[in-house]
Amino acid sequence: MGREWLRAVAMAVAVLVAGPIRLSADESDQREMARLASGDESQIEAAVAALVARYDPLHYTLLQGLFTGEVYRWEEHLAQSGLVIIGEEEMDEYGDSIVPLFTVYPQREPILAEGGAPVKISLYDLEEVETGRVIRALIQPYLLQVELFHPDRSKRLIAAENIGNKGNAEAVPVLRQAIEQEQDASIRRVKRVSLAKLLLGDADPEVRLWAIAELEDLWSPLAIPVLKERLTPEVESDPEVRAQAALALRSLQRFSSFMQVVQTAFIGLSLGSILVLMSLGLAIIYGQMGVINMAHGEFMMIGAYTTFVVQELCLTLLPPAYSDFFFAFSFPLAFLVAASFGLVLEALVIRRLYSRPLESLLATWGISLILVQAARSIFGDLTAVRLPKILSGGWELAPQIILPYNRMFIMALAVIVVGGLLTLFFRTRFGLRLRATTQNREMSACVGVPVRRVDSLAFALGTGIAGIAGWAMTLVGNVVPNMGQTYIVDSFLVVVTGGVGKLMGTISAGLGIGIFNKVLEPVFEAVYGKVILLGLIVFFLQSRPTGLFPAKGRSEEL
Repeated sequence: MGREWLRAVAMAVAVLVAGPIRLSADESDQREMARLASGDESQIEAAVAALVARYDPLHYTLLQGLFTGEVYRWEEHLAQSGLVIIGEEEMDEYGDSIVPLFTVYPQREPILAEGGAPVKISLYDLEEVETGRVIRALIQPYLLQVELFHPDRSKRLIAAENIGNKGNAEAVPVLRQAIEQEQDASIRRVKRVSLAKLLLGDADPEVRLWAIAELEDLWSPLAIPVLKERLTPEVESDPEVRAQAALALRSLQRFSSFMQVVQTAFIGLSLGSILVLMSLGLAIIYGQMGVINMAHGEFMMIGAYTTFVVQELCLTLLPPAYSDFFFAFSFPLAFLVAASFGLVLEALVIRRLYSRPLESLLATWGISLILVQAARSIFGDLTAVRLPKILSGGWELAPQIILPYNRMFIMALAVIVVGGLLTLFFRTRFGLRLRATTQNREMSACVGVPVRRVDSLAFALGTGIAGIAGWAMTLVGNVVPNMGQTYIVDSFLVVVTGGVGKLMGTISAGLGIGIFNKVLEPVFEAVYGKVILLGLIVFFLQSRPTGLFPAKGRSEEL
């Protein structure tokens, strides 16, 4: 953190609490640091109380270190009474644990040896400045108020939420100043909510009525618990305030329920988009060749591991500023690598199993086990692909309702892939041959369509799309050897429900199953929701065995 923001906060707090602004350690600071280093619990508590009472943001580094238990005393450090902050534990060349040391005032900066190298020593050479629950309770209000001005957005957001829950009337002036200086609209809204929550405890009923109106206008679900408390005479003695709180509570609960429906639908659509990407390849393969590919999920895994390998290469070869390019580089590679594996599998195994569903099911199931164990042997049980910065965060649809960018990207990707497939099927010669072969293989062969080549390319296309699904899945989950098995059953349900080999049926069923799955989960829990969904699909197939889009005989189209 830079000295600039500390000075800015010092100015704001000093105006509000009429305290002096000090830009360097003075005698009182040195006296309090000596008391902290004394090892006496009562002296430490008195020193913390004195530092907190000044509300000087230049003490932020020291007090935050005390709050988190990172402040130690090192006898060889002559400055600042020997107080230091420790960093993350490391191992030296002999296998012993060491920690880097940092200054406690006014900023956290590395302590350097004579040669300019950072000082790293064993914890056994340090003496901890112990802070118990009482001392941390003294520090917390200070941290909440100072972090309202912190340059780190996440720290400001957390502080804005916490001060409304843990603050008191003394925090109101600082919070008002923080609202005036806040440039981020979403954080300013949270700070206004916290201010209104604090003002609900004001002695003046008019102020409490204003706070309730403010909470209602801000549409924040964070206000619901505090408004519920205001409905009891023990907490709120004024009948008019209680009545206004009840009206505001009902309004916020209706809004919160509506936004919950919107968020559930969004999550369901994102899950449905993943199912669509997984199921499109299955629909092409089964519709074209009558092959039940139980290894289809493992091609999704191949796409995910391709992304992981490209990430590691980019982290090694590219400067840190360009490391996020791995995600763009891995997109075509995920498709090509998965499609290449698909071509090899089709040539060696699948070609001998056309229109033999049972044999293809058993063979591809065995292949899936081989691929899973091979991935586990090469990569281990758990790896992860980091989220590119451009896809981190989300769009704030409403207060506390965030639509993540990574899930929005997956939905957009599904639309692009579907659009590309429709263009391929209905605007290219290959698509014409593919649809002809799907409808009547013998007649297509008689008119000169290279059926075997179409089969091979269709299988490669289906497995390549699964690779793209794996590439997209790295945005929302870890990369593990059996990740494809999580979605293979749902993907088959999508294909069967939509109509075997039907592109539009696959899209409709995938989105529908994804939404229904997320709608049922909150009501019946995940396991029972899945059972109910499976029962609904079975019931649907009993009445409509050919799915949503059944075959149409000679006029059949994908």
